[in-house]
Amino acid sequence: MEWLIGLVMIGCGIFLLVYGGMLFRFSLAVGLFILGYSLASWLFSAMDPMMQFIISLVVGAILAVIGFTMVRLALHLAGGVLGAILVLVIASLLPGSMPSWLVIILVVAGAGVIGFFGNRLGDWVIIFATTLAGAYAVILGLTELFPQAVTGVEAAHNSAQIPFTGPAFAVFLTVLAIGVLAQWQIRNVRGRYVN
Repeated sequence: MEWLIGLVMIGCGIFLLVYGGMLFRFSLAVGLFILGYSLASWLFSAMDPMMQFIISLVVGAILAVIGFTMVRLALHLAGGVLGAILVLVIASLLPGSMPSWLVIILVVAGAGVIGFFGNRLGDWVIIFATTLAGAYAVILGLTELFPQAVTGVEAAHNSAQIPFTGPAFAVFLTVLAIGVLAQWQIRNVRGRYVN
């Protein structure tokens, strides 16, 4: 089951990295699916693995439908995704583990604050939100497939936070940089054709 979840997360991450700005409605749905799935699987990690998988899929799907239908609030939702994933990445980099309730409060606060100011960031919020969520999903998928390489522990990973090792964080930053550059280039090319 872990390999399937890992492949789905990597596929979602690659989709976000490549098509984040061009197919934003779908990218928003995929980004919210990743966020909903990872948070739900973390919150329900004490349950039976099959029930945890089903509940996580349902929560992710509900958030994906909400993101797909609320494209009018696109910049605010992109800011919310950016804020939530940014908080998860920062919490993953902090030494030690934080209580679940504190991480959830920080994720909601980050999503709310950056989501509120999302329209002021313009197109860049879309680029940063889709690439950050894409890079996070790729590393989360790699964590499911190869827990020893990413976390340094052979056990399965049951958290929305990724305990980065040095090489895993370097891969994360590399994938993030490639995604930002690709999205920026796509935006520039599309801008030439639109004008």
